[in-house]
Formats: sequence, C-alpha cells, structure tokens
Amino acid sequence: MHQRITIKETQRITRRITLQIEYHPRELHDLDTGFKGVGMSDNAPQQPPGWYPAQGDPPGTQRYWDGQSWIGAPQPVPGVAGPGGQVTAESNLATPGSRILGRVIDGFIWFVISAIVGGIFGTFGAVTSGNLGDIEDVSMGAVIISGLLSTALVAGYEIFMVGSQGGTVGKLALGTRVVNADGSPADFQTGLRRMYLYIGVGVLSAIPVIGAIGSLATFIIAVAGLVMLFTDSMRQTPWDKVGQTMVVRK
Repeated sequence: MHQRITIKETQRITRRITLQIEYHPRELHDLDTGFKGVGMSDNAPQQPPGWYPAQGDPPGTQRYWDGQSWIGAPQPVPGVAGPGGQVTAESNLATPGSRILGRVIDGFIWFVISAIVGGIFGTFGAVTSGNLGDIEDVSMGAVIISGLLSTALVAGYEIFMVGSQGGTVGKLALGTRVVNADGSPADFQTGLRRMYLYIGVGVLSAIPVIGAIGSLATFIIAVAGLVMLFTDSMRQTPWDKVGQTMVVRK
C-alpha cells in the first residue's frame, strides 16, 4: 500500500532539498536547529561575529553582529554575500592601486607635519644658543626631540582618523576604510595596533648613531608592504599583519 504524502510534507521535503543545494551543510544544520543567517534576531544562538543582514532592516543592508547583539546602524552591503547571507570583508578588499595612492596622500600629510615640527625645533635650537660653539650640540638635541614629536603627531593622526572615521584622509579619499581582520569596524585600539611598527622605527630613527638602522627598517617595511599588496591573499601589508587589520572598499 502506498503512503499518501500531504502537501505540507511535500513542501518540507522540497525546502530541505533546496537548502542542500544552495547552502553549505553548516548553514543547513543551523537552519534545522533554529539559527537564521538572514533576519537573525538578538536572541538567536551564538554565531561568530561578522556582518549579517538583520531582521527588520532595509533590503540590501547589513549590520555588525558581535556574537551577542547587533552593533551600530544598518550599512549598505558593499561586497558579495557569502554562505548564510554573511558579507565578508575578504570579498571587498581594496585594490593595490587605491591603497598606494591613499598612502601617497597620507605621506604628503606626514611630510607637512614633520617639516613644520622640524622647522620649529631646528630654528629654536640655533637661535636660543648664546654660544655659537654650542649650536651643533643644541641642534642635535632639537633633532632628537623633533623626531620623537613628529613620530607622536603622525601616529596620533593615524590613530585618531582610523578610530573615529575608519580610515585616514588618503584612504577615505580613495573610497577605502580599515576593518579588523574579523571584519568588525575599526576603533582606536585598531589604529594603535596598526602604528606599532611606525612608532618603533620612528623612535629608533630619532636616536643618534643608530638612527640609520631605523631608516633602513623603514625602507624595508615600505618595500615589503608594496610587494605584499600584490602577493598576499588578503593584501595585508606588515602594518596590517601586526595590527590584525584589512583595508576594504567603503
């Protein structure tokens, strides 16, 4: 005797077949156990932090899920949705060209900051010495202070811009922004981590005698960063590796 299958059972079987075709097995399991990648509610089971479409938000938007609750306002979806509806930063990486041009703009800002500080302290060191024979000694001290202050101001610029705006002037001008490696928005701690290398070589460069080592390290890091933009799968430069960040399109 043949068993009759109801319309409801047929719909359930059809839905499962569709899910098996369109979703990764993990997402199918999540759906079976109550998790919904699209329209996830605040009381949904634990899900790794990331960007997801949120229930009730406008279509084509995403919001950051920190593992327990939604963070921030809905944002336009910039990339291609991954499994389960998640939008990954990896699918929206900034191009090498945009990153290079952005760094050129920021490099000019760095130069202006260093030139102003160096000019002020260089003049101050030469003029305030009452003995012409002391000018060289005073200037050496002024150069050290100038170098350390320039490093602090440039680092402060980067940390403030990344923490408050998501990117520096150069990055924002080229339509890119900094995010953490897990795709979460950048904050001030993110900006600080990205500047560890710069602060280290900046302090080293300001110290007499061994300053050349700092300058050499700066050159090596710059070249390595340029190469890694084209060879690293995530286009992470040394700054990104140390800071655990990525640069993506806005």
